[in-house]
Amino acid sequence: MSYTIIRSDNSTVLTTIQDGTINTTSTSLGLPGRNYAGYGQSLDTNFVRMLENFANDTPPSNPLKGQLWFNTITNTLNICPADGTTVAGNWITLTSATSAGATSLGNVTITGDIVTSNNANVTNLLTAGTITVGSVTVSTGLSTNIATITTANANVVNTRIVSTGSNANPGLLTGKWNVDGVGNALTVTSGNIVFGTGFGIKCGNYMNADGTPFNPTGTYNNGNVSDFLTGANAITQFTGNIAPTQVTTTRLAGGGTIQGVWTLETGSRINATYADLAERFAADAIYDAGTVVEIGGDKEITAVETDLSEDVFGVISTTAGFTMNGAAGSDETHPSIAVSGRVPVKVIGKVKKGQRLVSAGIRGYARAAKREEMTAFNVIGRALEDKTDMTAGVVLAVVSITK
Repeated sequence: MSYTIIRSDNSTVLTTIQDGTINTTSTSLGLPGRNYAGYGQSLDTNFVRMLENFANDTPPSNPLKGQLWFNTITNTLNICPADGTTVAGNWITLTSATSAGATSLGNVTITGDIVTSNNANVTNLLTAGTITVGSVTVSTGLSTNIATITTANANVVNTRIVSTGSNANPGLLTGKWNVDGVGNALTVTSGNIVFGTGFGIKCGNYMNADGTPFNPTGTYNNGNVSDFLTGANAITQFTGNIAPTQVTTTRLAGGGTIQGVWTLETGSRINATYADLAERFAADAIYDAGTVVEIGGDKEITAVETDLSEDVFGVISTTAGFTMNGAAGSDETHPSIAVSGRVPVKVIGKVKKGQRLVSAGIRGYARAAKREEMTAFNVIGRALEDKTDMTAGVVLAVVSITK
């Protein structure tokens, strides 16, 4: 008479064992049938394997869902998640056999206390009445309504109050923090904000109490800066005097902007790095520095082409000490024309320092003038240095154009 083996659910047939045989393929055990000659040895072997939880460095063969296996390599007790799972990494680790091992569990609900003197690493949610630990590492977020945290490292903390215990207890914030809120994002209800030497507040705008921007007014100095920023003199426009030693802009190509009408008082002056006075004019092409131009072409100016032109009007400058009509356009559409001062000039042929320069008959170039050629209308300026070869080049000259 054969044996029919029913699984623990009392409804599923695992296998049927014929008389005189032993089944070793349905489970990790040897299941003897009726009148099997070696049934005693088989039963004893089964008892030992179950007692050892199939201790081995690989999972047992033909495992059933829920079966235990002790991994002798990692010293961990594991459970089979599904029939026939023979890959060790797919088994669920229940516990470690040594204090140094790792234990992996599913959801654990603790109604009492968790007490540990080591680290507690929590990846998801930990819910308990009281947890006393030496150190806690939270890898996702920490949400708390009522809690006292002495020392903690967390990426995100969602809470209503952060307190040191009382107003008199000092605390410490370390690192770079961004306050992101609506309206008054950060409010100091009592006490002072104190900065160390060399540090202060950096903000986009000064604000009145109603949120409108303002600039301080009065004589601006270290003694009364607090009054200008927060006192009765903190009105909406600066109308007093300032005495900075340097005003600068980080936009060297284009610079900053000064608005309004300004007057240099007696004894005052403006010093420029470069020496020519220039004005922007519309050009019919893009010209490089030193090009001699005249009035004409499709626009206001064009490169001079005729020899001894009396229409010469100036020299292209890219380093003007002062530029008039500066907002007319860019260097490509409205180049700065040096009409007075020293500026590099494109020349052909030899030039001696002090010689007058006239147009050379080569587009955009000047040359040294002979004495009998010079008039009040064709002289561009005078060379400030020698040029000893006949090729095209550049000399520094002082320009003065007759309109």
